Amino acid sequence: MWSLLPGKVALITGGASGIGESTARLFARHGAKVVIADVQSELGLSVAEKIRSETGQPVSYVHCNVANESDVENAVNATVSMHGNLGIMFNNAGISG
Repeated sequence: MWSLLPGKVALITGGASGIGESTARLFARHGAKVVIADVQSELGLSVAEKIRSETGQPVSYVHCNVANESDVENAVNATVSMHGNLGIMFNNAGISG
């Protein structure tokens, strides 16, 4: 398969399930280093491990509640610390109310 994102670093909020999980899988299959940011820690860790084993790409998890600005800042900082940069920020998680 042709890689569209080789070496790119992607942070995906809401990446533990649904559209975010599908996006994390797709990005990793296309060569991206993926960081899943989600409030569902157990699920996020599990999904990251599954995608890593399926794709061989670096996939990690960081706890992040997008309703908390400092959590988002920490997720970005953790991503840059792990990979040296951040090329894609996919804001998939949302808050209502």
